[in-house]
Amino acid sequence: MTELTDARPIVVGVDGSGASLAALRWAVPQAHRLGAPIVAVHARERTDRLRAVYAPLPAHRAPADEWPRPDRAWTAALTEAGVRVVTAEGLPTAVLLRYADDALMLVVGRGAQGDGRLPGLGPVARDCVRKARCPVVTVPEPRAAPRSVTAPVRS
Repeated sequence: MTELTDARPIVVGVDGSGASLAALRWAVPQAHRLGAPIVAVHARERTDRLRAVYAPLPAHRAPADEWPRPDRAWTAALTEAGVRVVTAEGLPTAVLLRYADDALMLVVGRGAQGDGRLPGLGPVARDCVRKARCPVVTVPEPRAAPRSVTAPVRS
């Protein structure tokens, strides 16, 4: 294996969605091939920030244990893969771009669209593609396998 990374990480945006789990699953073998560490970044927006931009910040800030908790499925997947997990407060795009500033690449998921078209980029992925200093890989959420309908066999 050739060490191409100089210990620069592959940063993966995770939020517990199927698309972010697909992004993580794609990134793990890439990291192994390149000898790069993986940093899974989960950005948490504080729910008490729903206020007008001109309103003052509240004097009391909610502790981290009052934030919404991430889903256990992706937490377990991250731990099993030996991935370093970072949870940071802030807008998802800003947090991902901050951690990907010196990364080998940033990997984000693309969610499925309800009308059967190819998965499009959501606002976070779109902003990351536009603003990141490193290459950005977007991984589509796996489509559910169509259920086959078979007629009963009559003899």
